[in-house]
Amino acid sequence: MSRTTESSPPTAASTIAPSPRERRAAERRRRILDLAVELAETEGWPAVTTRRLAAAIDYTQPVIYQHFASRDALVAAVVADGFADLGARVIEAAGSGEERLLAACRAYVEFGAERPRLYEAMFTAEVPVAFDAPDTPAPVRGAFDVLRDIVESERPDADATVTAELLWACCHGLVSLRASGRIAAERVADHLGRLVAAPAEAPPRSGPHSGV
Repeated sequence: MSRTTESSPPTAASTIAPSPRERRAAERRRRILDLAVELAETEGWPAVTTRRLAAAIDYTQPVIYQHFASRDALVAAVVADGFADLGARVIEAAGSGEERLLAACRAYVEFGAERPRLYEAMFTAEVPVAFDAPDTPAPVRGAFDVLRDIVESERPDADATVTAELLWACCHGLVSLRASGRIAAERVADHLGRLVAAPAEAPPRSGPHSGV
C-alpha cells in the first residue's frame, strides 16, 4: 500500500465551526455507525440492516439514507473508522519504548480479539472498500503507514514496506487462528515475540513498490 500524501494546511473555510444543525447531523451519523458495530458484535453482520438500525434509534429509514446511500456505504464507513481506530491504537501502544515493534504488533492482535466482527468487516468480509488503489480511503492507508513508519524507525536496514506487509500478514494470521480456536490465546504472546525477532533478517531495501 503506497504512503499517504501530506494533507494541505486548513483553509479559513475548513476552520469555521459547524452549525448546530451540522453538529446534530454528525452526532446522528456517529450514533448510526456505533449502533451498527454494536449490532454486528452481538448478532453478526446479517443483523445490520437499515430497517433494524432505524428501529433501534427511533428514526425512519430515509433518515439513515440521508447519511449513507446504502448499507454497503454504511459498512464502508464502519471499515474506515475501524482502520482509523487500529492506527491510533498502534501509535499509542508503540509509544517510544525499546520494544515499539512488539507493542505495535500486540496492539494489532488485541484489536482483532476485542472487536472480532469489526475486524471481520475490515479484513475478511466483502465490503466496497478499495485496497492498494488510488481511491483507497485515507484511514486504511494510514493504518498501514503507521506500522511501516515504526518498521522504518526500528529496522532501518530492512525494506520497510515489505517488512510491514509480512508483519501485517502474520499478525492477521494470529488473529484468525486465535478466533477460530486453532491456536491458544496464551501462545500468541510468545509467537509475537518470535515474529518481531524475525524482521532482523528481513529483505534489504529494494526498488519502489506499492505495498499491500
